[in-house]
Amino acid sequence: MGDAPRIDGRWTAGAVLLFLALVVPAIVADGGGTSQANDMMDYHAIEVRRLEAGWPAPDLRASFTTTTPGFHLLLAALAKAGLSPVALRLAASLAGLGAWLVAWRVAAAWTGRARAAALVAPLALSPYLLGSAIWITTDAAAMAFACATMGLALVAPASVRGSLVAGVLGVGTVLVRQIMLWASAPAALRALTAPGVTPVRRATALASALLPPVACVGAFFALWGGSMPPRFQPFHQATWNPAAVTITLAATGAFGVLLLPWIWRGLDRPARRGAIVAAALAAALAAAPRSDYRKVLPPDEQRVGTRTEHTWGPTAPGVVKGAGEIGRWGGPLWDAARATPAVAGRSALLVGLSAIGGLALAGLWWRADRAGRRGPAGMLLAAMAAMTLAQCLNAQTFERYFDPWVLLTLGWLAAMGARSHREPWLVPGSLALAAAQLAMSAIVVLKPAFTGPSLGVW
Repeated sequence: MGDAPRIDGRWTAGAVLLFLALVVPAIVADGGGTSQANDMMDYHAIEVRRLEAGWPAPDLRASFTTTTPGFHLLLAALAKAGLSPVALRLAASLAGLGAWLVAWRVAAAWTGRARAAALVAPLALSPYLLGSAIWITTDAAAMAFACATMGLALVAPASVRGSLVAGVLGVGTVLVRQIMLWASAPAALRALTAPGVTPVRRATALASALLPPVACVGAFFALWGGSMPPRFQPFHQATWNPAAVTITLAATGAFGVLLLPWIWRGLDRPARRGAIVAAALAAALAAAPRSDYRKVLPPDEQRVGTRTEHTWGPTAPGVVKGAGEIGRWGGPLWDAARATPAVAGRSALLVGLSAIGGLALAGLWWRADRAGRRGPAGMLLAAMAAMTLAQCLNAQTFERYFDPWVLLTLGWLAAMGARSHREPWLVPGSLALAAAQLAMSAIVVLKPAFTGPSLGVW
């Protein structure tokens, strides 16, 4: 299923130094004004202080965030121990470093260290991951745990012990973000498909991988009376939103297009025909739901008690403010969809990008299959599908919910399909994508961190 990761201390030290150079000065500068900075001030910082005030028995129902409280409880304990806001941010940033190292280590199980670094660089340098390392959110911590949960199933030999470890990592994942129960899908599939295993051992492995995270999510569902704390249920919950399928495929096309020359070169004629069919199917899937831009703001009562409680202002034309409304907004792809034609409520741009995404995924799977890694490639694609279905249960289709998992999937699949040291277009395409992500990060993350309004004391 995978080779032993080839890692040495020099590569790890290099990643650590690069991370510190990008993140620590931005934290110390204390600027804000970004969506992640606002989320920190309006939700995550409030929740950390609320849990700290209720320590050691805080109320876990009346949460100020949409997520499970694992990461906030850890930070509340550190705050109780006397860490300042800046020190808390520095401690929280280590989750981003963990995500970097785990994503790279898993990729290195299939390819060389340098190539693995190039393939996960688009994720590492993305606004999503860098921003969540600079300002406190749950995104980086959830990604670190999810990468570890999936990576173990994708590269380690199948065993009951491995399934138990995957179950523990799955609990860590859902304690940070409950919706990421889908990250346990590869471990479950690994238990179900492991060859030469008795039915009893198969059932034990499956239960070890799935029952702990499922029970954890079930406990919070019972506590909250829904999939998230009551405060946020009207805005996010109880709505089927199939636009998640469209944005997943469109993001795959937007990012995967730079890998297409490498993907296409490695396919024989039948594989190319199959990839074209996959592109047509992806376009049809993307065109099924509405994908025109639609902005929805939270109801006013959700803002009570936050730093920006009174700063929404009047509702702009074309913006809906209220509960139970589907939103298709939040991110550059949605902004591009708003600026380009839509036919019968379907964005021509997003449907076209989805066709490219379907072709890229089919081609990557085919290359991984030819490299003898059909199993892990199929499990990773199953996890991507499970992520998309989980997001269909969220009324708001913010692009940031999808981009990191698309970048991770593209990088890992490419690592699985790289068979030789000479692979034209692979590393240049990935580095071009990484440069584009870093350029976006420089504009929307790093510049505001140094020049934005000071966040001050929470």
